[in-house]
Amino acid sequence: MSADKKLSDVSLARQERREHIVSAAKTLLGAFAEDDFDPVHSMLFPVDVVMVAGAPWLRDGLDRDFFKDEAGYRKIGGGANTPAMAYFFRSAVNLIYYLKRQGFYIPRGTGLPVAGMVCFFDWDDRGRFNFSPDRSAIVTLVKDEQVSQVIMAVQKNIEDKKSYTVCEVNIHPGDQTDQALIGYSDLP
Repeated sequence: MSADKKLSDVSLARQERREHIVSAAKTLLGAFAEDDFDPVHSMLFPVDVVMVAGAPWLRDGLDRDFFKDEAGYRKIGGGANTPAMAYFFRSAVNLIYYLKRQGFYIPRGTGLPVAGMVCFFDWDDRGRFNFSPDRSAIVTLVKDEQVSQVIMAVQKNIEDKKSYTVCEVNIHPGDQTDQALIGYSDLP
């Protein structure tokens, strides 16, 4: 089946949701984390691009799914990995787990990305307690069946682990960001 056929088979509601997600992500451009931003304890706000663009249904879905599989979420994130903590919603590991449970997650190389999907990056193995918000993004442009532009929070200053700004990031085939892309997903 061709890529054009697959894309045309998507429902109008799914296409509209993807457009809404891209539009919501674009409104976040330029948002930044304040100096006191703490990836573990700070409440969700615009640098949490995926959660904000997917609100409110994404957060509600994650919250409900936690109560269906509390043990699974605690296994991947520890005893404090609950919706009572902001990092529960910020964690890309939790989001991937949820999307896999919903049947939406597509590992790279097994499907086609589309603008309006969320994508995930893993630059290096930082362990299961990585709650930095730089591991997910909203796909805004796809060229030649590859993600070529995303909107995500990026560190303004490498030394300052709490300093993030929401930017458009261009991805070129084979570059470090392209190599770090591990998968993508529609949001439920």
